[in-house]
Amino acid sequence: MADAPRNIPVPDQLAGIREQIRALETNERELKEALIANPDIRMGANWLAEVKEIETNRVDLKELRAMHKDLVEEYTFPTKATRVELSAIDADTGEIVSARKMRNAK
Repeated sequence: MADAPRNIPVPDQLAGIREQIRALETNERELKEALIANPDIRMGANWLAEVKEIETNRVDLKELRAMHKDLVEEYTFPTKATRVELSAIDADTGEIVSARKMRNAK
C-alpha cells in the first residue's frame, strides 16, 4: 500500500474504489448491451467480441432445503445466459488468439 494517496483514510479510499468499480461495471454493462444488440461493432482493432448464449442448470436451494435431498432433480431447472467473450487480434498477423494468450504475452 506504499502508493496509497496520503492523508486519505483507508475507509475513504475503499469507498472511492468501490464507487469507481460501480461506474466501471455500469460502463461494462452498457458496452456488453451494445455488443449484443449490434453485431457490426464486434470487431475492434485488437479484440473481437463474440456473443454466445449458454444454457446452465440452477438449483432452487431454498425449496431444496424445505424438501428432501433426494428430490434435487425435481427442483433443477435450465436457464439461459448471454455472455460476451473477448478474443485478441494479433497486431502482426491479424490472427485471432485467446485473450489469455494475449495477456500472458504482455
